[in-house]
Amino acid sequence: MVTAIQIKTYTVDEFLELDLPEGKTYELINGVIVPIAEPSGKYENLRSELWFALKSETKRANLGLLIHPQPVLVLGRKDTRKPDLIVIKREDWNRQTQKEAVLREPPSIAIEIVSTNWEDDYRNKPLWYAAFGVQELWIIDPLFHLDRYPGRRNPKILQPTISVGQLVNSDSILTEKEYRFESFTESDRIKSQFFPNLNLTVAEIINFGEGI
Repeated sequence: MVTAIQIKTYTVDEFLELDLPEGKTYELINGVIVPIAEPSGKYENLRSELWFALKSETKRANLGLLIHPQPVLVLGRKDTRKPDLIVIKREDWNRQTQKEAVLREPPSIAIEIVSTNWEDDYRNKPLWYAAFGVQELWIIDPLFHLDRYPGRRNPKILQPTISVGQLVNSDSILTEKEYRFESFTESDRIKSQFFPNLNLTVAEIINFGEGI
């Protein structure tokens, strides 16, 4: 006789009330608490420098946007996600976060920086964020992790690449919305509907990982 293994599951409201161990970041995936792996120094450099660059652009162009690292997005009754960065209209953030810094409505942009879990970043997260209604998704693949894990890569990505997806109606009977992606490399300038005059190339963003 095989004994079934019982895994404790939680709703989002229960999860948000838990006193979890400090020093790690967690997501709730289908009711199960999942720790997020600690990023490398290059990964964290890129995220922090990109945050600063986007914050500077929204101030320069008076776009009325806020940039936040790893906020809690509530995607469903038993699901939360923490993108590496989000971009959100100031009034939307202020309206939703008066009690707690939790978003139950989609931000304008979700930004994910690819590490060893490339399958999630390319296959699963676009489905999750599209269903949630995030208008634009950036997938930044700097290939930083290949020095340690040469086999953990999207086989279609041969050089550092940033893919920007715009939310569109889907022709599939399986989903209502999906992303139409455009990919950029090297000296390509990033194109974003929310940052129309952003003057950042892929090479500059990838170099953020070196502290440049």
